[in-house]
Amino acid sequence: MAEVLVSASTGAMGSLLRKLGAMLTDEYKLLKNVRGDIKFLKDELEVMCAFLLKMSDVEEPDEPTKLRVTAVREMSYKIEDNIDKFMVLVEHESSCSEAAHGVAKLMDKCKNLLPDIKTRRRIAKEVKDIKKQIKDVSDRFSRYKIDESSSSMPAKEKVDPRLRAVYKDVTELVGIDGPKDELVKWLNEKEGQSLKSVSIVGYGGLGKTTLANQIRVNLGASFDCGAFVSISRKPDMKAILRSILSQITKKDDAYSRLDDIQLIIDKIREFLQDTSTLS
Repeated sequence: MAEVLVSASTGAMGSLLRKLGAMLTDEYKLLKNVRGDIKFLKDELEVMCAFLLKMSDVEEPDEPTKLRVTAVREMSYKIEDNIDKFMVLVEHESSCSEAAHGVAKLMDKCKNLLPDIKTRRRIAKEVKDIKKQIKDVSDRFSRYKIDESSSSMPAKEKVDPRLRAVYKDVTELVGIDGPKDELVKWLNEKEGQSLKSVSIVGYGGLGKTTLANQIRVNLGASFDCGAFVSISRKPDMKAILRSILSQITKKDDAYSRLDDIQLIIDKIREFLQDTSTLS
């Protein structure tokens, strides 16, 4: 599961870096200048991969940062497509070289696969074009002063953005009905009647909180009780547990003074015995 989440955050960076690393081995006999460009690509993309991983931990990135994340991720897929084509051509050349000492009839086939000097020059040009793409992306965001330091919300912002998402008009989101209906159907399945856990993942601004809230609204009547809480990166566990207890018991003020976390947990556990809960 962790690998899936990392892949969603970094796009094709993981597989792309492995391929670039393989191309720097002796197996791929690259021209000297092309090898240098491949090394440059690998070094630059490692930095960009680290940027994507760092931004995946930011709860509510600002719009410029979202643009940069999207640009870097999409660029990784385009670069991987070009590198795949390049690797195929190099592997074909290697296969032809080995076959040259074998059966004569394979030689004609190899002639069709062997990249000529024009193809080699085209490959070298494509690698340089990729190098230029990477520089352009970096320069563009540097030019407009867009970097990690501007990725989080301003310090003066007091309202948790997830709270705004709870009350967001669902009509503002496109494509939410499909995922919502699928999750509602899955949670409604009676088979097993066991505890079910659903994770909705993605970077900030995609509508995860709004989707979760819509599921809560749809399924609320099917459960004996329910709770909906927003958890920050540095959560106040006592306040969160008190909120859960108040919501499931429907007693807003009865537990506001409880200060012992273990006592709150015990009361939640006691109340939830033999009940169906949506949280």
